[in-house]
Amino acid sequence: MLVDMKLREFVEAVAAKTPTPGGGAVAAAACSMGAALGIMAARYSEGPEAQASAGALEDLKVALVPLVDQDAEAYDAVSTAFGLPKGTDEEKKRRKAAVQTALKDAAEVPLQTMMTAVRALEAVASLAPHGNRNLASDLASGAIMLTAGLECASHNVLINAAMIVDKEVAERLTAEDERLRVRAQELRKSVLKDVERLQKADKK
Repeated sequence: MLVDMKLREFVEAVAAKTPTPGGGAVAAAACSMGAALGIMAARYSEGPEAQASAGALEDLKVALVPLVDQDAEAYDAVSTAFGLPKGTDEEKKRRKAAVQTALKDAAEVPLQTMMTAVRALEAVASLAPHGNRNLASDLASGAIMLTAGLECASHNVLINAAMIVDKEVAERLTAEDERLRVRAQELRKSVLKDVERLQKADKK
């Protein structure tokens, strides 16, 4: 499993000339790291808001980590489906159905990464006004990592959605993708504003 690799091994696996792990797996990994930074900042902060944020982010980190492998598995399923025989009309029909099923799964996994990342950003945003100012840079880094991972996941949603022939499914995916990207940018902006206030307070 990818998540059981050492960091150096994972980086080399990403760099290898293999289809997976790719952008979707890296997106989930980035989001899990962003959540982890939020947890650290919360643990160094005081008050009920910090405790609530730490608990929420811990649950979200746990949810994000398996998405690293799930995304790679979903992409492998797409590759397998495209590799099915297509010599007869019946084979073409089966192949087309398998490809469409695999594409839907391959879009849903990074969409789940995006959804979870937004929830993590909401927890970081709740913490930011009350955070320990000595951890301000970690709060900012967490929000930036979560947003970056979400944007990477978005590209994986959209590239798969573009090949889905069911318009209703494709439109749902793209609409939800847009909503999550907009929400993420709003939350990132909010966190960075609060971080700026913490840093200014430190100079007084």
